Formats: sequence, structure tokens, C-alpha cells
Amino acid sequence: MNRKKIHTVVQHKKRPTLFMGAWTICLTLLSLVACKKNEVAPEPLVKLDSVAINNGVTLQVSQDTTTVSYGNVRVKFNASSTCYPGTEVFVFKATGVNFPAGGHYLWHWGDGNTAKGDSVRYSFPAAGSFIVKLWVMADENTVAASLSFPVKALGRQTKPEASFTSKFDFPDNLNFVTFNSTSSVNQGDFVSYRYQWGDGKEVISSVGLVRHEFPRAVFDSTYRVKLTVLTNSGCSADTTIPVLILGRYNVKGSFKAEALNACTDETILFTAEAENVPGNATYEWDFSDGTGTYTGNPISFRYRFPNDYDVILRIKLNGRTIYSTHKLVASKGRNPKPTAKFEANLAWENATIRAYSFNSQSTIPTSTIDEYRWDFGDGNTNNSFLSFIENRYVRATADKTYSVQLIVRGNGCYDTTRQTVVVPKL
Repeated sequence: MNRKKIHTVVQHKKRPTLFMGAWTICLTLLSLVACKKNEVAPEPLVKLDSVAINNGVTLQVSQDTTTVSYGNVRVKFNASSTCYPGTEVFVFKATGVNFPAGGHYLWHWGDGNTAKGDSVRYSFPAAGSFIVKLWVMADENTVAASLSFPVKALGRQTKPEASFTSKFDFPDNLNFVTFNSTSSVNQGDFVSYRYQWGDGKEVISSVGLVRHEFPRAVFDSTYRVKLTVLTNSGCSADTTIPVLILGRYNVKGSFKAEALNACTDETILFTAEAENVPGNATYEWDFSDGTGTYTGNPISFRYRFPNDYDVILRIKLNGRTIYSTHKLVASKGRNPKPTAKFEANLAWENATIRAYSFNSQSTIPTSTIDEYRWDFGDGNTNNSFLSFIENRYVRATADKTYSVQLIVRGNGCYDTTRQTVVVPKL
């Protein structure tokens, strides 16, 4: 190139002076990437294989290294992956022929930050296209040359975090599951979502919300569903969650309840009588007395109070109810048996008759007396639910003793007591 006379322009100390000569380059290579609407369109480029030429400036890309050169100045740079450890780092290396003694390289990154040195590393804080400018400084205040070139940065923290949820939205078809990606990324956008269902099938979608119908089976099946997300920076991440698909069990049947020692210390033995129950299933009982649930089969239970209880049996597998049934069970409760007792008193008498009154003092702890059966010992009886009753005895030629019996019933249990009365002779 033709050399020109050297002209020095003296400026403020804090602003470098342009030095023009063999190092005079002072050019700007416009962005080679797609421009935004408010940017100036790039000038037409002449392309020779992997080399692009614009106004004498060459930009060559070889694998992951870009070389920008013009005249005596050359810059090589490349960038590390943004995916790990999560920050894109550019490495810039500047070289020049006949570099001024005592000179240095000054870099302007296009985002307000600067650096010095022929070999520098820099990470752009955000994604975008930046015009990087290299100033070749003859000294602190004199610019020997400058070179500008575009850099497209992906920014920091571009590694995504993969996550997703599963939801059973269709009660009539528990094999049909909705999956929704909750993945996040600090820089960039997601371009694809790859779901691998664990049943031999997969789908790649441009949206994170998808649905999948798993195979129907007799038994419960757990599928390891994997989501892999990909961003426009080329970064990917994946995560896996287990999804339980419920089996279809044809359980049927009921249970029996057998009362043991009903009128002394009642215990009811419950035994499930169900078919097609998986071997590892559990039996859960709700005896409907407010004491909670119990597990086992068979299982014994003592009610505190007499009543009719709606007993519920749930057959569970892996914590899920696969069958339930219920029925009323009558219980006598604790201390169900009544205690028979009565007192006998002389009511009146005459020359031929002696009348006694009988008054029941029978008790039952948890209920009421349901029946009184009197046997006065003289052939007379009464079952008319009378707790107070009178009986007349005929006098004979000799004294006579009668055994009076009272039988009471409550909670289906009975108790008996006896007393004697004496009827004197005529």
C-alpha cells in the first residue's frame, strides 16, 4: 500500500491521538450476522471458500476459530461452550508486523468494558451482537491503528435446567397422562423438548406441554420418563421422574364378621373374602367408631359401645385403593351383659291368699333392659315386659316355699336371678 506522510494530532491526554502511517488501518467491518431492523445492512461481501472479503478486510472461519486481518494487524478468536460450566468465554489473540516499541493493544468490547494485552479472555454479560474494537497503541495517547469486527455472543448462564411435572387429567383413562415442562434458562430460548416415555416410545416437540397414553396392564407399572431440553445456544439438559401407571385389577368379594364371647368380653373377628387380590396387597379396615384405620387380615376388634357400625374394607396396593366394600356389623360393645336383680315384698294377705310384689332392680351398663321374664314358682309366669309385678299365692294346709325366678335380656344377652318366698299355712 502507498505510504502517506505522518501527521500527529494532539488531543486531551485521556483520549488517544490517531497515528497514521504504516499502521494506519482505521476501519470497521460491519456485522456478518443477521441485523435487526434498526441496524444498517452489511455491505456486499465477496466470498472465496471460507474467506469473506470486505473492503480489503478478510474474515476467515476455520472450525471454531475466526481470523480477522487487514494490513499488518491480525486477530484470532474463539469461544468456549456456553453449556458448561455455564459461561461463554472468548479468547482473543492479536498480532501485528513492526509493532511499535513500548506499544500495547487496547480492546473495547462494545458493552462499555475494556482490556489490555495481546492475548485476552472475555465473557460478555448478555447475549447479543457486539462490535469489538482493537486499538493498537503506540503509547498511552497515540493510536497506531484500529480494527473493528463483529462478535455474536450467547452470554452467560446459558445452560438450561430441565424439569417437568406429570398430571392425571382424565379420570376415565388413568393411562393418559399430561406432562408439562417447567424447565428454565437464564439466556436464550428452548427450541425442542424430547420426551422418552420409558415404554419404548418417544416424542420431540417444539412445546413443553404434551400427553402420552401408556400401555394398559393388569398390574401397576412404573415408567422412567426422561425429558431432554435443547436451547438455541446448543445447550441441553435432561431429567427423569418415575410415573406410576395403575393396573386394572378385577377384585371382587366382601368380608365376614364373627363375634366371639359376645356376652362377656366381645371381640369381633373380621376376615376378608375377596378374589383376584394381588399377593402383596394390604387390607385396611375402618370400623367406623372414630378410632381410625387398622391393617391386617384377619383382624380382631373390640367395640366400646353397642351399635350397628358401617365397616369399610379397602384393599390397597402400593398405597392405592384397588378395591373397597362395606356392610353393617352389629356390636354389643363392652360389658354388654345385664345383671338380673329384684326384691320381693309382702303386698297384702288374708285368710286364704298371700300376695307378694316383685320389683326388678336389674341393670345393664351400656344399654337398656329389653325383656323381663317372671316365673313365680307356682306355675304362673309373665313375659309382658313388666319390671314391677304382683303375684297371689293360695295358702295350703302346710307352709310352702316358692322359688321365684327373673330372667332379663339386654344387648341380646341374658342373666338370671332367684329368690324364695314363704306362704304360711291356713
